[in-house]
Amino acid sequence: MGFDQQLASQIKQGRSKFIAMAVTYFLGAFNDNFFKQAALLLAVSAGLNQLQGTATILFALPFILFSAGAGWLADRYSKKYVVIGVKLLELVAMLIGAWGMITLNWNGILAMVFIMALQSTLFGPAINGSIPELYPYEYVTKANALLKLVTTLAILMGIAFAGFAIDQGNSETLYQAGRTLVAGVVITVSAIGVLFSFGVVKRPAQGTTAPFPWFGPLNSAKDLYHLRQDKPLFLALLGDAFFYFMASLVVLIINTLGIQQLHYSSTVTSLLIVALMVGICVGSFLAAKWTSVDRWTHILAPASCGLGLGLVLCGLTPQLPEAFQLPTLIVALVISGCCGGVFIIPQSSFIQVRPAAHERGKVIAVSNFGAFTGILISGQLFAWLDLTTTPAVAMCVGGGLTLGVALVFKMILKKEAWRV
Repeated sequence: MGFDQQLASQIKQGRSKFIAMAVTYFLGAFNDNFFKQAALLLAVSAGLNQLQGTATILFALPFILFSAGAGWLADRYSKKYVVIGVKLLELVAMLIGAWGMITLNWNGILAMVFIMALQSTLFGPAINGSIPELYPYEYVTKANALLKLVTTLAILMGIAFAGFAIDQGNSETLYQAGRTLVAGVVITVSAIGVLFSFGVVKRPAQGTTAPFPWFGPLNSAKDLYHLRQDKPLFLALLGDAFFYFMASLVVLIINTLGIQQLHYSSTVTSLLIVALMVGICVGSFLAAKWTSVDRWTHILAPASCGLGLGLVLCGLTPQLPEAFQLPTLIVALVISGCCGGVFIIPQSSFIQVRPAAHERGKVIAVSNFGAFTGILISGQLFAWLDLTTTPAVAMCVGGGLTLGVALVFKMILKKEAWRV
């Protein structure tokens, strides 16, 4: 059998085993975003804007505190068993969240956000570390683009349906019927996800002999510091962290921009985030065609520049005549998302394939640590911007920051000789 035939056979086998993993990922991403967006819309509708920042911080904390342990689990044990255990934890989180949603107990809702983030922390290194085990090196970028499509579709559906579900009620009862619908959906979807997790492919554990990282974030920070010696990987990790920082900030701003400044319904406001995610989906496919694991740095500066310009345009839309505001905002968000997808997919693929097999979980955990440190900072920045300026100006601030990062990328890559 020739090399091309072997490659085709490996891709076909990987694709058949990919389905259960993709469905498990899809259901988890749907539930996470459906519940979180419903909670954020409720908070903004109740005038509790600061709860958006609090929820974002609580969602980021487990990734910062426990990413090192999650990476160790993925390297020490079979990833299938880690995934099953994590999906059971998700079901517990959804039961708590459903109770909080029905009773409008914000402590219960926020507790669910924290537990949900904890299960995502443990889930990430196991599921993402499985991709290089399923596919040959040459196909990893395409596999990531496909997985990004699956997760983006889940996010789209979760966010869009959250707005629709919350609107199934009235403001006098703070959308009681909608809250009950949200509770029923998250429990049902989580239970189905547990069933599909048993179909995830089982691979032998990598069996790392490294000790358990008891010091959590200190271990992650130490691992990140050591990885600076691998300059391309370190750059990818920094770019990944910035992307999630900015994506989190933009979603928070969109909610206040839509509901409070432009006076849209929860459904329309959620559809604005859907427009952003549609762009990311398109950008993911473009990234698969334009870049590869061996050639990705050339896209960093142009993609981040496009993202920054798109966000600035979003911030300027309230200055337009009312009839043009919504169409312009949707187009600007699609463009921003498209540039974001082109930006993030090549880096995610590089982070997966660069490490040795027995360190893959650790490096992906470091990536999560950096990304959610960025998300934690975004929650703090949003809280400050929400108190000091309008959502439109806050969006322009985000665009300006992104343009500055694009300039930094250009300067770094012009200076370094290791461009890949």
